[in-house]
Amino acid sequence: MCIEGLGLNDGDVSIAWQLRATDHRGVFKDKAEVAEEASRLGDEEFPTFTLYVVLGDGGVNVKEKRVRLYMGRSKLELWRDIIDRLEDLGFGMDSDYGRAVAYAVWSSKAIELARKMLSDCLIKALVEDLAQLPDAEKPRRLVALAGMEPKPLGRSMVEVIDGVKMSVQVNNSGTVVLRAWRRDYGDAIAILEALRRAGYNAELRPLGGGFEVYMGMREIKRDPELVTKVCEVLKRMREKTVNKGKEWRVRAIARAMARLNCPAQGPRAQNKQQNTVIINPRGGPAGTLRTLIRSSWF
Repeated sequence: MCIEGLGLNDGDVSIAWQLRATDHRGVFKDKAEVAEEASRLGDEEFPTFTLYVVLGDGGVNVKEKRVRLYMGRSKLELWRDIIDRLEDLGFGMDSDYGRAVAYAVWSSKAIELARKMLSDCLIKALVEDLAQLPDAEKPRRLVALAGMEPKPLGRSMVEVIDGVKMSVQVNNSGTVVLRAWRRDYGDAIAILEALRRAGYNAELRPLGGGFEVYMGMREIKRDPELVTKVCEVLKRMREKTVNKGKEWRVRAIARAMARLNCPAQGPRAQNKQQNTVIINPRGGPAGTLRTLIRSSWF
């Protein structure tokens, strides 16, 4: 890559870049040979191959912490070994568009993948340089994703029964759902059957290239010990969210705690709760304080 031309105008500078690709004609006979060679790459080399695929036929979403790849349906069998390697990195079937499908990796696994793709110092420097160009949105997003901190694992999890942990999720209406996702159907069925043997009315559904076992609030309320565990997780969620100033999210968690009759905090915390406030960075002038909520269980 080199600069071919430089234009200087009033208040504007234009640069013409020349990109020269390595000529691989004659090295591989067809795409099948390329796919076979790529599937044999080592664990250190394969993320670099994935980087080139993402830059060509993929997308990076920083807000959703997602890396997505698109493949033509007619090529799925050809790329089967590569898809297996992608699944080892956390990818799963995300969307089916008929003539094309999308595979995606999310959250902390997407961040980990972005870091692996930029682990080579020279490649990282090249991508960071490309990210400085005005229209280089994809390299810029990739660098931003690699620089994010993954969410600590386990803080939003509860152990429902021995060996079965499920994540606690709260929607905007204050409803709590326990979820456990597995890529393999057999693993998901094993969790489902274990929960049902223990007396829980758990359900199973396909989701994101795998399968999700889930339980609603009614099942949580039937087990006082499980309610206590979930309330502890909700308490941590609330404290973290208050510190971030996300008022709408705090209200949703507060509603969930009320619906589960989560126990009140200690006297010291209760004395403080009457003056609980957060800074609302979006509403009102700078420095505006809003009383968040003043109930005995918040």
